[in-house]
Amino acid sequence: MKTKCLLCETELISEVSWGSLFKLEKERVICIRCESKLYRIDNATCSKCGRQMADPDEALICEDCQKWAKKERQGYLHKNMACYTYNEFAKDLMALYKYRGDYAIAAVFAERLKAKWTEMNKEVTIPLPISSERRKERGFNQTEGLLHFADIPFVTELKREHTEKQSKKTRKERIEQEQFFFVENKMVIQSKEIVLVDDIYTTGATLHLAAEALVKAGAKSVSSLTIFR
Repeated sequence: MKTKCLLCETELISEVSWGSLFKLEKERVICIRCESKLYRIDNATCSKCGRQMADPDEALICEDCQKWAKKERQGYLHKNMACYTYNEFAKDLMALYKYRGDYAIAAVFAERLKAKWTEMNKEVTIPLPISSERRKERGFNQTEGLLHFADIPFVTELKREHTEKQSKKTRKERIEQEQFFFVENKMVIQSKEIVLVDDIYTTGATLHLAAEALVKAGAKSVSSLTIFR
């Protein structure tokens, strides 16, 4: 049976290699052309948020994180790692996934997400939660879907109250918003190193809030891993 790219429906051509012969390689789910539009984040990155830096000789901390350093909540999130730079292609891709329910798109990120997660080597993984209202609206939590496809075990002790969509808020409103996360079972995260997983790091406001809730509930440390920055 011929397979097609999940995104553009071009027929996928299998590349024969020793790995594929012995079935050590995962099957490709998108074509090479579509994959080339996802810009991997490597080498020179901001040491706090994982943003790709244009020049390896740039400051170790980007302008966004320098601003965060002046905020009260900046001490809770240790660092963020990201897989890809957020561009127009990524924006369209996530719209298909989050708002049109094309759940299979999570498979596109599975291998790289798993590699980054393994590199971080934390004790407990928590997907950034969505409110029950938002879950009902979308039909699923997009971050849990990413973890399922990447075969990454997780717990869901972090909960979220229903709030206005982040996309409708200004940058200033996002950064200054009040806490809306809470931990349901503190014993699960007590004295543990946590990795929070989310789809996109924009201002970092939501992840900083979540990290604050976890640290105040007893977590030893909180870092985050996102698909896009």
